[in-house]
Amino acid sequence: MNKPAFLVDGFTEKLVLEKICPNTKINRINCNGSSVSLESIAKRVASLIRIMNNRHYPIIIVIDREDREMEVSEIETVLKEEILKAGISDDVRIGVCDRMIENWILSDWESYAENCKAENIIKPDDTEGIKGKSFIKKTYPTYQETTDGVNMLLKASPKKMYENSPSFKNFANQITDINCEWLNTLF
Repeated sequence: MNKPAFLVDGFTEKLVLEKICPNTKINRINCNGSSVSLESIAKRVASLIRIMNNRHYPIIIVIDREDREMEVSEIETVLKEEILKAGISDDVRIGVCDRMIENWILSDWESYAENCKAENIIKPDDTEGIKGKSFIKKTYPTYQETTDGVNMLLKASPKKMYENSPSFKNFANQITDINCEWLNTLF
């Protein structure tokens, strides 16, 4: 039986995970933003993993791509390599939102449109890679990440997100062995 731990970028991710995976270890990385190097994130993650002292398996990391030029898969690869260089050999699984967690919210467009209650909003051709938070703030001016963002993500269908967001699909495929009722609806 696994006992996962999550290391996440921000408060929105932490608050969502507290709801969908209760009684799970969840820490914020506190090393966030597109100007933060992957090496710095890896060092911070490595120190958090050491503190856990092999009490959790697997370690699941969720970060945002932000404005980084690298593709999601490149970020995952580089981050894993840097974590290994920092001396961590634990089972680490990495999810990278393409660009931010709001993009995963937008990937279930029907749910988003219903939640934001804006009239005449036009769905982007692709919700991956756009500046999701900026898009949401234009269509939902009172948007607050830690309240509205959490509620919208919890209302979004994991199946729709899986179908419409390659970055979410990649992440979900890595954690099929995690006991999480919200994600278990996918498989």
